[in-house]
This record gives sequence, structure tokens and C-alpha cells, in this order.
Amino acid sequence: MAITQLQKQAIVYQILSLTGVGPMRFWKEFHLTKNLEATYQAFRSRFNFTKLDEAIQEIQRFNEQSIACIGFWQDEYPKQLKRLHDVPPLIWAKGNLEFFHTPQIAIVGGRNASFHGIKFAKDISSALSDSGFTIVSGLARGIDKSAHQGALQNCTIAVLAGGVDKPYPQENAALYEELVQNHLVISEMPPGTEPIAELFPRRNRIIAGLSLGICVIEAASKSGSLLTAKYGLELGIPIFSCPGHPYDPRTKGSNMLIKDGASLLECAQDVLEQIQMPQMPVKHIEPAQHKQTKNTEKLSQEILNYLSHTPVKVDELLKNLAHYPTEQVLITLSELELNNAIYRPSANLIVLG
Repeated sequence: MAITQLQKQAIVYQILSLTGVGPMRFWKEFHLTKNLEATYQAFRSRFNFTKLDEAIQEIQRFNEQSIACIGFWQDEYPKQLKRLHDVPPLIWAKGNLEFFHTPQIAIVGGRNASFHGIKFAKDISSALSDSGFTIVSGLARGIDKSAHQGALQNCTIAVLAGGVDKPYPQENAALYEELVQNHLVISEMPPGTEPIAELFPRRNRIIAGLSLGICVIEAASKSGSLLTAKYGLELGIPIFSCPGHPYDPRTKGSNMLIKDGASLLECAQDVLEQIQMPQMPVKHIEPAQHKQTKNTEKLSQEILNYLSHTPVKVDELLKNLAHYPTEQVLITLSELELNNAIYRPSANLIVLG
């Protein structure tokens, strides 16, 4: 009797939950038989498994939390990831799955980004997303955060190192909520997985695998962004790098990429001249927009009235706007920042733009 979709997902989930078993070992066994049930039996002969029903129930609980489990055999699975030599057998996702089937560009860079690096990342993200590309990044502070913010008016995908229910860092919690509501957050790690250091390189290969090109902004000499670029080179996709001052350690890696042959990145046109939109018609997907109610407009005006060119703590602002839900205030702050009405000199300070 044919096994169901859910049983297939549970089989792969159980195999990947085994200690020491990752994508490479899964595929090594699978390619011997080309049969999922036979692969399962091969692993069962060597490892102790819990009942399959328990894995099925876990996946169902995740589904109830709006977390989708997508197997490599399913139509929803992003086909571009199959270019990787260690294809993730499962992808976990929260948000709009249709974004998988749009043309994607990665924008990555340093966490300790400069003011100009953050502004450039946001501006180029906005321009590329307006040109029809979905922006892929890693939801880290600095360049990644700005890349997502620049594409909020269109489409963006965040790839996490831990589970899709484990946003990291916490300072990006409001942005994470925006992404799961109106965009897409994904991971190859199951829900509940903490984002430990060894998982970030795996996250970076997925960012590269999804993308038609990779833009690197302010990468230090040992930046994880260089690893993302390396994965991109292995896939044969274009790498673009924004130059930085030779005395700035934050840009040593991105300058090195240019020396090694990456394309100079100064504006969106540098990317658009090299990467053509796919010839097949791509359905443009509009994310759900926040309702522009009078209440939201009133909140925006109250924020602007409260601020000046002297920095104010976000916590202080929240106390003075306690008559609004905290999440609504944080989302409105993000929108005002995106529109350059306000500026954050640091994570907990804001001033008029």
C-alpha cells in the first residue's frame, strides 16, 4: 500500500533526527535504492527508532502552528535548492510558500555594519525587489536586517540557522513577526532547534542555493558572508561585492572578493545588467499589507510628535504609548524607519530622520 505524504515526511524527519545523520548520509543511503521505505528500513536495521506515529503527531502539531514541512519530492519544494550537493531533504517553512517560486537574489553582510552599509543594503534591496526579485537573507542584525526591511513592500525570505520558531537575534523579533505574517521564514532544522554556531554555515548554503546571485556588503575577513559567496561560486552564480575603505576592517572580506573576481556593486543596475529575470512568466505575489487605518496614521503622528533630533530610548517611547499594543508600535516604528522618517543610532535609540 502506498504511503501517505505525511508518512513520508515523518520517515525523513525521523532519519534526520538520528545523531550523526545529516543530508549527506541520508542521500548516500537513498541513492542505493531510490526508495524511501527501503531507506527507512536500512536505517531502522542500525538505529533505534521511536514509533512513526509519534513523528507524525509532531509534524501535525507543527502544522497547527502554521509551520509547514516540505519534502524534496513535493511540488512545493524549492527546486533551486536541488543544485546543492547536499540537498536538504526537508524544509520547514512559516509564511507564504509561493515566494519559493519567485526569482531570488541574496543580500548578506556584516552584523557590525556602518550607517552607510545599512543604508546601502536597504536601498539596493528596495530597488532589486521593485525590479521583481525576492530578497533572501539571514535575519541577522546589521546588513541582513536592512536587506529584509528594504523588501518589505514586495517579497523577502529569511533563512534561519535554528528552527523557524526560534528567531535570532531577539532584537529582530518585530521584524520576524512581520516576515512570518506577510513574507516567508524557512530552515532545514526542525522547529525547536536552537541556532547554535555550527548551524550557520548550513544556513548560508541554503541562502546561496535559493539565489540567482549574491550581493555582499561589508564583510570582514572572517565573515560568514564569505562562506555564502563561496557556496555561490560552487553553484556558478554571480557574486557582487560592495567596496569599502581599506582602513575599515568591516570591509576587508568584501574588498578581497572584488580582488578575486567578484563584480563591483555600487547600485542595483550592476546586478540587473548581469542577471536577467527568468523567461518563464513569474506570478508577482503581493504580501498582505497592514491596513492603513486612521488609528495607524494617528499612531505614526504621535510617534513623530514625541521624537526630536535628541535620541530617545525605545523603552521610554513604549511607556508613553502604552495605550497602543506594543507589537503595533514596533511595527509602525519599522515602517517609519523604512520611510526614513526616523533613524536608529543604536538598537534602543531613535531620533527623527
